Amino acid sequence: MADDPTLQPEELSEETTGYLPFDDDAGEGEIMPRGVSAEEFLYIGRGLTADEFSDYVRDYDFGTIPPDFVVLHHTAIPSASWAPYPTGNRWNTGDGELPPEQIKQRRLKKLNAIKEFYRVERGWDRGPHLFVDDRFIWLFTPMRETGIHAKEGNSYRDAQGLHYSIGIEVIGYFENVKWPEPVAQLVGHAVAVLRQRLGTFELRYGRNAGGLSSHRDYNKPACPGKAITEQYYVDVIKAVDQRLTSASVTLSVAAVHPLTLDSPLLGPPSGELEQTVAYVEARLPPGSEYKHDVDTIIGYYWKYAPIVGVDPFLAAVQCIHETDALCSYWAGRPRRNPAGLGVRSRDVGLSFATWEDGVRAHLGQLLAFALKDEAAGEAQREMMRRNPGHNLIAPSARGAAPVLGALSGRWTDDDSYAEKIVARARAILGA
Repeated sequence: MADDPTLQPEELSEETTGYLPFDDDAGEGEIMPRGVSAEEFLYIGRGLTADEFSDYVRDYDFGTIPPDFVVLHHTAIPSASWAPYPTGNRWNTGDGELPPEQIKQRRLKKLNAIKEFYRVERGWDRGPHLFVDDRFIWLFTPMRETGIHAKEGNSYRDAQGLHYSIGIEVIGYFENVKWPEPVAQLVGHAVAVLRQRLGTFELRYGRNAGGLSSHRDYNKPACPGKAITEQYYVDVIKAVDQRLTSASVTLSVAAVHPLTLDSPLLGPPSGELEQTVAYVEARLPPGSEYKHDVDTIIGYYWKYAPIVGVDPFLAAVQCIHETDALCSYWAGRPRRNPAGLGVRSRDVGLSFATWEDGVRAHLGQLLAFALKDEAAGEAQREMMRRNPGHNLIAPSARGAAPVLGALSGRWTDDDSYAEKIVARARAILGA
């Protein structure tokens, strides 16, 4: 839509070059800005309603390294009638009584102008990921890419590897006023949906990976505005998250189907993380080395499986079956083998340095059984490569087990293998 010639950006006039006054040095960090053509700039340019954003995130490919924290901003300029700045462009000027679609087109032109401001005035090749107003969640830079919006809050590396944030610009100047209800609901919705989809951060204030933060935590004390305190934005987002969770629980009673032999390996969760963790914890013997690690180990399935489309509950149940609820020899340290990967005897099998590595290798093997190579997306192929035994999977086996029942006689020689996983799933769910 952003390429429509009728939606070319507003000229970069004296009014528009005042855009985003708190973003002047946001490009210093893991990704350094560089001058690019309009075609090279990482930009989507699309406005979504709350429900459309939910659908978009559900199917979005975040790659093998998903974002793991959120950084909030305010634009200041452009400001808006609900949060005006003393000077400069206003986002909703001229909207008046226009039909909704015309309002959307007018605002898209302003978003295109912001893209040009970043590209021409700042010399950047990308920007923040989302802009939020009172009607739409606007897709800006693709969320699988690191953005430019908060200097060292853009991304960083540590011993665990790359961490990067989702940068969210809230339209308006919030020094003296809080987000109005329509804006607050959309900001909360965007963050809550991302949290529920990714599971890589919590709804708590915290700088860097694992939490929610704002531009003031990195290099701009005046952003996202004095009125947007840490307690305020965490409370807003938590309230929306709780509402969405309650709604999804209500829907899940009717929508979730228990595992059967016909259940696809690729699909949404067919069971809950909390029930799965509780089942394993109840079966660990006293003094187990994994007494305090169950939620982390099982949580890796919900962290990584949705990224590549695997049902995390199905994969976790298989792990529980294979490891006897983390009690087997091959589950123990230093082996950490979650699913009998490469196991031929007590002395022959794959070992993993971390459970995170083991879970990703397990998911990679499930993908290889579920998909032929040519049907896999890039994120799925990357997950397959996480399995050290991937090249040993016969071409005839790849894509040969798209449903659970087809794993019998393939994952192991046991012809009743899938039936045992179904039985374990019913035990976990108390069916």
